[in-house]
Amino acid sequence: MRQRSYTYELMEERSLLFAVKRLLAEGGRGWQEVGDLMPEGHVEYKPQRVAPLKSGYRFQYQKAGLNLTLYFPEKTFNRLVDMLDRERVPQLKRAFQQALPERSGYVINEFKIRGILEGPEIQETVDEEPAPS
Repeated sequence: MRQRSYTYELMEERSLLFAVKRLLAEGGRGWQEVGDLMPEGHVEYKPQRVAPLKSGYRFQYQKAGLNLTLYFPEKTFNRLVDMLDRERVPQLKRAFQQALPERSGYVINEFKIRGILEGPEIQETVDEEPAPS
């Protein structure tokens, strides 16, 4: 039996969201709407360490854990909360796992979806130039 090798490389975040959107579109009408919201999100990867090299041991590729957090604007997050229930969240996690290339060597460990508060006053402070003194 030949051992697998892994790249331990992750997809660009936007590419992952669009890949999941395509997978969800195949899942039927209920998933189409969830998929349409995916491009509005932001992905945060937190790979768990893999130590394939140990002193005195042969090099061995191992699957690595991956903590995946999705961030969505408040309005989108609230819509997702309305659509996703206890059964659908693990299904969404499986769609993200399926979208990750097998060759990457990552298995999703933690899967979280969070909302980001937005408001006009927050945008103003970010967009405004400081006044010259």
